[in-house]
Amino acid sequence: MKIVTGQVMAAIDRGAIRDRGIPSLSLMEHAGWSVACELHRLCQDPTTPILFLCGRGNNGGDGFVAARHLLGWGYRPKVLLSHPVEKLSGDGRVNFERYSQCPFADWNAWGDVSDHYIFSNQPVVVDALLGTGSKGAPEAPLKDMIRLANQEARWILGVDMPSGVDSVDGSAEGEAPWCRSTLTFGLPKQGHFLRDGLDLTGSLSVADIGFPRDLLESAEAEAELITGKWVRSHLPSYAISAHKGVKGRTLLVAGSPGMLGAALLAARACLASGSGLATLALPRSLNLAAKAAVPEVMTLPLPETLDGSISKESLGILMDAASRMDAAGIGPGLGGHPETAELACHFIEACPVPLVIDADGLNSLQLSGAGKILGKRSGSTVLTPHPGEMGRLVGITPEEVERDRWKVARQAAEDLKCTVLLKGAASVIATRGSLLKVNRTGHPAMAQGGMGDVLTGMILSLLGQLKDAHVSACLAAFLHGRAGEQAVRDGCGLSISAGALADKIGTAVRSVMGGN
Repeated sequence: MKIVTGQVMAAIDRGAIRDRGIPSLSLMEHAGWSVACELHRLCQDPTTPILFLCGRGNNGGDGFVAARHLLGWGYRPKVLLSHPVEKLSGDGRVNFERYSQCPFADWNAWGDVSDHYIFSNQPVVVDALLGTGSKGAPEAPLKDMIRLANQEARWILGVDMPSGVDSVDGSAEGEAPWCRSTLTFGLPKQGHFLRDGLDLTGSLSVADIGFPRDLLESAEAEAELITGKWVRSHLPSYAISAHKGVKGRTLLVAGSPGMLGAALLAARACLASGSGLATLALPRSLNLAAKAAVPEVMTLPLPETLDGSISKESLGILMDAASRMDAAGIGPGLGGHPETAELACHFIEACPVPLVIDADGLNSLQLSGAGKILGKRSGSTVLTPHPGEMGRLVGITPEEVERDRWKVARQAAEDLKCTVLLKGAASVIATRGSLLKVNRTGHPAMAQGGMGDVLTGMILSLLGQLKDAHVSACLAAFLHGRAGEQAVRDGCGLSISAGALADKIGTAVRSVMGGN
């Protein structure tokens, strides 16, 4: 599903109306009906107080349509107009008239009654003030309405775009609603995934309101949203006669004293994601502990330094093992010993199979020059940096990475000739010659150590099965987040451990295959 700007979506809207003959009122009717359905899904109970904040444009018109449908379903929503009725125009005015003529219609314009009276006891507020076309900070009275909504509401539903959030870069210069959820129309907008917009949007849903499919598919875009449908169509599938040898042989180089857990988490995730045969290469002193913790994974004990890290004498052993594999991974819990870093660089450069690099593997690249080493690789490569690691790889600060995540990831993929999965909320996957992919699955409860190790194991497993770096990274990112969501639903509470998430990988796959 393409991710577009508000301007591109407006062009699609004009094309549908002007060139395809779809009435603008029909599009607004479908949009408002979708909002009403979303509110009913959220509330369930028609006695739930709902307050619509409606602007004078088409976004407000969507709100009027939704309020009218809710009246018909037994709800008694209130509507607060940002401006006097005579300021309304076009389709918004038409739908206000339709709403206001309904029995039990309850509306006021800002300033007609006490604002605190209107907002009191309104747990659900609908932001239908500005939509996607606004630029700059909202002015009075909109900023006052937004401020009160943030103070009083327990749940704010954004209509198309949280008011005051730029649809292109996600910036919000003034007051903006903290939406718990947003329902957008046609296609998601860039601003839903960037800067302030990521948090202000909340959970995002996309409603089909009747735009012609070919207009949506041909829209100009620099990124696509990973969807369950896309994941379902790209997951590996096997014949009934499949055996472990055809489901991917993988090698993971990981672990050091004090960080064996990272290696074990990655190994568990690799197996849970479908790898037929997984081998963990680690310091020999950690071998027995690893075999006891994850007996399903094979181990390859390696020579080690005096402090117990993998030594450079291991290179020949690793290269021999890699030659028999379908994919390899390096980095989780590897440690920062200089000799281990040297080994990592030599292995990365010479490894003949697709390779995923994370954590201390990335740090080793940064110390020795990522471009120089990666440029000598013959196999495909996936890098999985967080913003700090990304910044070190390309020579900028983490803050600069976060200011323009899409551009940084795309440029790094181009310069380093690899697939880059830039981690964080709304992870970005960039590969030369492909549209950016953006992942929106996940939950704040996943903010805990070890999550990246699980992700690395998932990518490694899929890379061994599919041999496609871009697709493997996209699948793993989506399923990783979905597993976290599943863990929250199953009662993990405020925080999810990485091990608990790894245990939900199979559930996440079943969820996707079931059509979710």
